[in-house]
Formats: sequence, structure tokens, C-alpha cells
Amino acid sequence: MTALLPRPADVATGTTPARRSTAGLGLAAGLGLGAVLVLALVVGGAVPSAGAPGLAGPGALVEWGLPVATLAVRIAALGTVGTLLFAAVLLPGRDLPAGSRRAVRAASRWAAAWAAAAVVQAVLTLARLVGVPPQELTAESARVFLTHLPAGDALFGTVAAAVVVALGARRCAGSGPVALLLGVAVAGVVLPTVLTGHSAAAEDHLLTTATLAVHVVAASVWVGGLVAVLAHGRDAATLPRVAGRFSAVALAAAAAVAGTGVLAAWLVLDEGPGLLAGLGSGYGLLLVAKTVALGALLAFGWQHRRRTLPRLAEGRPGGFRRFAAAEAGAMLATVALAVALAASPPPAAAAGTGDTPVATGEPAQPGAPETGFTPPPGHDHGDLVVPVLVDPTGFTVTEPVTAGAVVTVHNPTDADVTITADDGSFDAVIPSGSLTSFPAPDVPGSYPFSSRHAPGFTAVLEVG
Repeated sequence: MTALLPRPADVATGTTPARRSTAGLGLAAGLGLGAVLVLALVVGGAVPSAGAPGLAGPGALVEWGLPVATLAVRIAALGTVGTLLFAAVLLPGRDLPAGSRRAVRAASRWAAAWAAAAVVQAVLTLARLVGVPPQELTAESARVFLTHLPAGDALFGTVAAAVVVALGARRCAGSGPVALLLGVAVAGVVLPTVLTGHSAAAEDHLLTTATLAVHVVAASVWVGGLVAVLAHGRDAATLPRVAGRFSAVALAAAAAVAGTGVLAAWLVLDEGPGLLAGLGSGYGLLLVAKTVALGALLAFGWQHRRRTLPRLAEGRPGGFRRFAAAEAGAMLATVALAVALAASPPPAAAAGTGDTPVATGEPAQPGAPETGFTPPPGHDHGDLVVPVLVDPTGFTVTEPVTAGAVVTVHNPTDADVTITADDGSFDAVIPSGSLTSFPAPDVPGSYPFSSRHAPGFTAVLEVG
């Protein structure tokens, strides 16, 4: 009898052995995912490096914290999509059953965590792009980031989608409204893929973006759905029906993940040294690891169909739950690999090749590409593409601008500069470690400019 009574410490703290076990399992899972992420970042070549002289740096907290925040965003998004899928598709109803009501309430919590993690990710992303610690970010840099850069647009859209789901899920009572919220959540998942990352910079932009969008959505449905089945399919009477429906959804999602993953890998590696040569890079090794993990997950699915689902239908759910829990752990480890893969430079970028000329203020040489730039050594601009870049040796004008448009400028150096047109049509102060902007002239033409802080800083802004 005494073994069944809570210990004094449990009474005092309000904890139970089950809660302690769940917390311990969660901590162990978090540490395990963190270890996978760090190892994958090292292999992929995405670890922090020393900055070039004269360039500001965000610090190790930002460099290491950003991948962790990104992983938190991914997992919270998976939880949101999976719980909404459970209520809208796997266990629907005009009046939601008890399991679906629990899932919808959990979706609200997952979405709130998603929004909070995305805000942290936005701050760290901006700090890394600008090259300063978070506490040194300015309101002007935040304004430009949110209003003029694709990365800012994507993160703002993600936060907005997560907030809508977090608030809307509190009032949902039927599968119809839940399905609408599922659509909002999927849109929040897709936005970063469409607007930023390797897909946005790829040569075959539309094909690569569409491929990765399908890949991300299918993976969210597959991983998030399984986690939701484990967490909310506790009713022995409904679990066989829920698991059977999810098996059909998972089969389609797994096929989509596998097909789009192969296509996306081919598109990225083919832009650089080629598919076979690219597999030897850090990026390629992560692709191989992710492919092996995908093969393992497909084997899990085959075993489910062959063994655990028939046993579940016979009223023996234990095997299904244990096997699905192991599968979910493997899935989350694969998500950590995917985060590291997205943070790692593709072979073309890592080798310093691709369709970008050297960063100078001079026109491109004959036969050289006409747009883009290569970042100064030691400073990775990531998703940051701006018309004017300041580096320790001068200005880089990356693209022409439209008459009257807003010209965004990035100054990652440790010195304030000015952008002063020779004819006086614009004169802007660009503080150290900042993003800022100024209006372009209303009349098309070529506008030479310089900086009052250093006469050697000269370039030409083309206004069309």
C-alpha cells in the first residue's frame, strides 16, 4: 500500500511519478536533438567562424542560438499541423470527439509556442544578417527588415499565422473550422520556403521553390500527424480507426517527401560541382544522412502496415504505440538534420563558385554575370540581398533600382558611412552595423556617389 501513496516531496511540489517521467523524457529528447543538430552543423560547415577585419559580428550566442531557435520553430509548427490534422481529418466530426477536442486545445498551445519561437528566430536572424548582437539592433534595422526584406516578410507571416491559429483554436468546436485553421498553419509553414533560403536563390527558382514547398508540407503532415496520433489517440476504441486513416495519409506524405527530396537535392547539387561531386561536400554528406534517415522511416512505415496495424485491429495496441514512439524519435532527429542542412552552404557557395561576381564597386567584366555579389570573407549574408552593401574596402551595388523606390543599404562594418550623391540628389547616413534605407531619385539615370568618411568609397547607383 505504501508504494501506491505519493511521497512527501510529490505532495509538496504537486508532481507525480508520471509527470516526472514525462519531463525527464522531454529533457532527454531535447538534449538528443540538440546533439544531432550540433553534429550536423559541424559536418555541414555551418559552425561560426571568425569575422573578417573591419566587419561587425553578432557573437556566438546568435550563431549557435539561431539554429536552435529554427529547430524549435520547426517542431512547434509540426505539433500545430499534426494536432489540427488529427481533429480535421483523422478524427473529425461536426461536434468534435473528446480526442479531437484535446488535440485542438493542444494546437492552440503548440501555435503559441510556434509564435514565440518565431519571434526569437526573427530577432536572431536580424542580428546575424546585420552583424551585431541582439541588444545593439536598432528600430530602423527592424523596420527595414520587416518591410523590405524577404526574410522579414517570411517571419512576419509565420508569426501572424501562428497567432491566428493560437487564438482561433480556442473557439473551434467542429472539424470545418479546424480545417480552415489547418490551411492557415500550412501557409505559415510554407512562407519561409517560398521567400527565403536556398530555394529562393536557386537558378530554377519556381521549380525549386515548388518542390521544397511540397516537401515541407508533406513532412509536416507526416511527422506532426504521427506525434498527434501518439499524443491524442489514447482511446482504445478509436485508435484503430485513427491509425488506419493516418496510415493512408502517411503513405501519400512519405511518397511526396521522398520524391521531392530527391528532386530538390538534384537541383541544388547540379548548380554546383555536379551531383556526384557535390555528395562529397559537407552539404552532400548531410543529404546522404537525411536520405538514410528517410529510408529508415519508410521501413518503419512498412513494418506498421505489415505487423503493428493488424495487431492494433486485433485489440493489441501496445506494439503500435511502442513502435510509433521510436519512429517519432527518428523523425524528429531527421528534422534536426533538415535544419542543419538548410543552414549549411551548398557546394557552389562553399566552393566560392556560382553566378555571383566578386564584390567590388566596378562594373562586371565581359562574360561575367551582371547581378549579385560574393560576400566579403568571414561574413555570410545568408538571406540578405540589398541593392547597396558596405564592406571595409568600399561600396557594392548589387542591382539597379526603380525611380522613386526605396533603396535598402546594409553596413556590417564597424564604421559609420554616408552615401552622398555627386549631384546632391541623396545624402544618407548609414550607421555601423545597421540596415537602413533612403529614397532613390525620381529621374532615371546613373548617379555616382561617395562617402564623406572616406573619399575612396565610390560607386554608381543605376536608376531605371
